[in-house]
Amino acid sequence: MSVSLQFKLELKREDKEKLIQLMRKQSSAIRVAYNMLKELEKEKTKNPPKYTKD
Repeated sequence: MSVSLQFKLELKREDKEKLIQLMRKQSSAIRVAYNMLKELEKEKTKNPPKYTKD
């Protein structure tokens, strides 16, 4: 069974602007984190860990 729900959110202009700013900050933080993870992954492939036998 699945349920679909739709609603319309009506905000005051200043609240809408605050929400948009918050969404931009979050997407920016996600983008930065994603790029950092990509860089770490690149470094891993360039310098794979060296395993030694004891």
